Amino acid sequence: MNPKNGFFADYSILIVIVAIACLIFYYLYRHYKLQSKLQLKKEEHILNISSNLADHPMIIFSDTYRVIFANHQIQKFIKAKQGDALEEILPLPLFFIEKEEKSLVDLLDFYKEKAVDEILRISNVTLKNQKEEYRISLRISAAEGKKHVKYIGITILETTEHLEHSKPYYQNSTTGLPNHNKAMEDIGFMAYRYTASNKRFAVAVISVDNFLEIISIVGYRESLQVVSLIARYLQAVSAKSHLKLYHVTSNNFLLILPNIHTIQECNILVEKYKTDCEALLHSNNAQLHYTISSGISIYPDNGIENLVNSAYKALLLAKKQGLGYTMVAASDEQSGEAKAPVKFSEIKRALEQEEFSLYYQPIYDTQKEQITVAEALIRWMHPTKGIIPPGLFLPLVEKTGFMKHLGEFVAKKAIEQLAIWKKLGFREIQVSINLSLREFETMDYPLVLDTLLHDNRINASQLKVEVTENIAMTNKEYSAKQFAKLKKLGIAISLDDFGTGYSSFSMLESFPIDTLKIDKSFVENMSKSKKRRAIVSAMITMSHALGTKVTAEGIEDKQTAVILKHLGCDYMQGYYFGKPMAVFEFQELIRSDEQVSNFDDIIAIES
Repeated sequence: MNPKNGFFADYSILIVIVAIACLIFYYLYRHYKLQSKLQLKKEEHILNISSNLADHPMIIFSDTYRVIFANHQIQKFIKAKQGDALEEILPLPLFFIEKEEKSLVDLLDFYKEKAVDEILRISNVTLKNQKEEYRISLRISAAEGKKHVKYIGITILETTEHLEHSKPYYQNSTTGLPNHNKAMEDIGFMAYRYTASNKRFAVAVISVDNFLEIISIVGYRESLQVVSLIARYLQAVSAKSHLKLYHVTSNNFLLILPNIHTIQECNILVEKYKTDCEALLHSNNAQLHYTISSGISIYPDNGIENLVNSAYKALLLAKKQGLGYTMVAASDEQSGEAKAPVKFSEIKRALEQEEFSLYYQPIYDTQKEQITVAEALIRWMHPTKGIIPPGLFLPLVEKTGFMKHLGEFVAKKAIEQLAIWKKLGFREIQVSINLSLREFETMDYPLVLDTLLHDNRINASQLKVEVTENIAMTNKEYSAKQFAKLKKLGIAISLDDFGTGYSSFSMLESFPIDTLKIDKSFVENMSKSKKRRAIVSAMITMSHALGTKVTAEGIEDKQTAVILKHLGCDYMQGYYFGKPMAVFEFQELIRSDEQVSNFDDIIAIES
């Protein structure tokens, strides 16, 4: 054998091996780049869907300080786009915290070294960007991966000036008078007081006729003067005659007339107020002919649930008669108005005789793979009508003064039940109670909860308060104060029905929310809708990036539960895991670690 030929043969084999190795390395590199690109696109897709849910300036960085999300509001402060590395963001803003200069890198480094399970809030920050300065507040939070921080989110919160200019929940912005919200609350209290005394009161809606035509003729500003003239006159009348006045819509005012003896008496009063208003408007502008119509309803001839609606129906009938008419609503009995399943007086008796009880719906923890939370739900055990669900009596209770008492009853019974389970040796369960607007507006509500927890020797962490978006957003400044009191006590806060109201992740910036509850309307049929899956996935991702856990409600089948498990949902609630149960049923459920066979399907899911 020729040695020279052997050398070339060995050399050829070596070249082939190196070539194959290079080819393998190249394909592995391409595969890695492709997977990274796909992952980045997936993250961008999820966060793009979420961008319309974030109305505060927000930017989210990866663990390597690359921008993976930046909404358009942040561009005012930081000129950044998805995919930018930190060194590519020019010019970088400077932050002055207690007169100490910090760069964006300093803030990210500081937070990364800090505990990743905390939310860092920094107030009174001066942000300098080129020649401009802004007074802001910052919120920095993170999502934690298996071993390290996965995302760091920086949000610029609204300033205190913005809160000062927010529209009060109980005040009409045009005249400063109490609005429809305040009217509904006061009518409820009036009905509560008048039921016991067998007295009557009336609700009258007074409306300027052809208001849109008036606007088209005299202009918007002049039309506001018309409304202001009526408001000032009615204010003077209400102060003198002890009436209650409300500005409910642009050209509609509502009056509560107490101690009405006859319909004729009420009619005479309202006609006088109308005539005076018309005369006042004519003296101010004689070129136009102003008329005012009105509708009246009387309690208890019209029940509390129909009182305001009846007044508006009477107003509509008056306008159909012509300009300047007044109509009194027929009683519920005469009009054939559908009666409520329960009467106002029955609620008072039910509270006194403790006919209400709590049912508990299990909430499944996907990490611990067991029931760890129960939502307490009110039920009415009526002596003759059986179990009455909340949907049939809560709307009536909310229109009366009983909501506060019923809310305190729910809190008391839920905390007492926690104490009983503790004595019986059950494992620790967190109970979630729903908070109504009436309770939320009670300044001493956190104190009530604190007293109940202390008296029953229950840790505050075992109690969670669920509040809806709409209630939380009625007055953001007030809500923030109430939430702060609850958090100081150690009580957890859950934001219920997310996505049905304001639908904004800004709530997670403004309030110390522990859990976001995705409304069942997003979860239903999620297994058949890619768009719904994408939206729910975006909600979960964004919530986790902001340090908030997620509960999905309305789960009724295995397939939906499996999808939510894969998406990283923290808690799941629905009939698939259990309906609302009486205490003894719920105790049987949590007595065993095995719990319900349905859970085995979830636990056995492969990665």
